[in-house]
Amino acid sequence: MKTVHFPAKMLFILAAVIFLSACGNSPVVGVLLPMTGTASTYGDSMKKGIDIALDQEQGNLPKGFKVIWGDTASDITTAEAELRRMASEGAGLIVAGTTSGTARALLPILEETNTIAVSPSASAPSLTKDSRRFFRVFASDELEGRRAGRFLYDDQDKTSVLIYAEDTDQARGIEPPVRQVFEQAMGGEIIGRIVIDGNDWEQESADLMASGNPPSVYNIGYGDATIKGVRHLREKGFDGPICVSSSFYTGQIVEDNPELLEGVFFPQPAFDVKSEGQLAQDFVAAYRQRYQDDPDIYAAHAFDAMRVVIFVANESKNFTAAENRKVLAFGVKEFPGVTGIIQFNDYGDVHHNPIMFIVKDGEVLNYERYVQEERAKITERIKKLMNG
Repeated sequence: MKTVHFPAKMLFILAAVIFLSACGNSPVVGVLLPMTGTASTYGDSMKKGIDIALDQEQGNLPKGFKVIWGDTASDITTAEAELRRMASEGAGLIVAGTTSGTARALLPILEETNTIAVSPSASAPSLTKDSRRFFRVFASDELEGRRAGRFLYDDQDKTSVLIYAEDTDQARGIEPPVRQVFEQAMGGEIIGRIVIDGNDWEQESADLMASGNPPSVYNIGYGDATIKGVRHLREKGFDGPICVSSSFYTGQIVEDNPELLEGVFFPQPAFDVKSEGQLAQDFVAAYRQRYQDDPDIYAAHAFDAMRVVIFVANESKNFTAAENRKVLAFGVKEFPGVTGIIQFNDYGDVHHNPIMFIVKDGEVLNYERYVQEERAKITERIKKLMNG
């Protein structure tokens, strides 16, 4: 048999190809956020949280780990193009999907580009059911809607509510569970629904309120829409409880509108700057030191999303889409996060029950803790009076 001799250069190239194939893909991840445009407030908070995660995990990054950054410009078409660009540059796992509308537009492109996403904030219930490539560390709107419905009926003792809703995927996700809990489970009544920025919405609201103020209002929307709704209610003299969705909240929006938002309630996915957990305390301290401000829920969830992505990059054998999805689905078990324990169900959802918060004197306070502290103050005053 004739022996075939290969040139040394060819043997070297062949060995290199075999070695690289055995090593798998380099752990390149993408971060796609709205850094400009109407949603940039959310993107700014998230980038800050991600930067702190990258700093704190610096010694835990796998060899070859690289981050590709992208800006959606708060525009769906731009987001789609940026995701394709990231995938073409090797990003197999991305932190993306800030709003539910953007996330929905990205689902077919995740399929097209064979990419997996971990969302820090998209909350429409159907997203994880519509794609096996989409995971999120933010609680589904179903949980928030149920919490809001129970709070208004039980805690605020209101048997009817008027809904203000923005025309978004997020609002469409929250409203059904509110109705399910408030009307079907509790026996309350939803007396109307007004679409903020719909045709003549302010006049429609004014006409409804002219016949008598509703006992309570639930305002579902992002920042600008929530401010419009609350301002309209204040101008019409409404003095009942106003509950708004967590999507309105950034530290900046409360700082800019402290009087307008005074006394407003909102359910927020599980993160509290006053948490006693060491991980949360360390995150809050690092954030305050770096940015001279408190982190909001978007910074916290983005922090957790990036830490999950880094965990996957370390655990994935070859950083392929199939392997990354396997680690997310089966390897992320009781993962400690500042927003709570992270573990994905069969759909890619976490189960974090929202906490109620209230705006008081320009601060955002845990409502349950606030009530306890106020009761303690009253008890102390009574004791002083009795001891005269």
